[in-house]
Amino acid sequence: MQIQTDSPTYTIPSGDHVVTMRNRKRMDLTSVKSIDRFDQEEFLVRTSQGLLQIHGEELRIVHLDVDKGLLTLEGTVSLIQYDEDDSGSRGFLHKLFG
Repeated sequence: MQIQTDSPTYTIPSGDHVVTMRNRKRMDLTSVKSIDRFDQEEFLVRTSQGLLQIHGEELRIVHLDVDKGLLTLEGTVSLIQYDEDDSGSRGFLHKLFG
């Protein structure tokens, strides 16, 4: 990633997965493949780097661009965690929905 110090903008190489969080209230993600599940307390987002779990309060989608793989969330974020093993995510969903 190339960052310019004289300007607040930066260039993200195409295909890179970047997560930016502002004050735990707003989150921008790139290289999003799909959203497997979401509600006000949890998002399960499939990214180029694995399954990303986001937990918090009053979470909501502000912007979603499926073609570009961009997602912006707002709410209070309390946890973000990656699960690189896709079979683990199926097990988690299987536990929830039997």
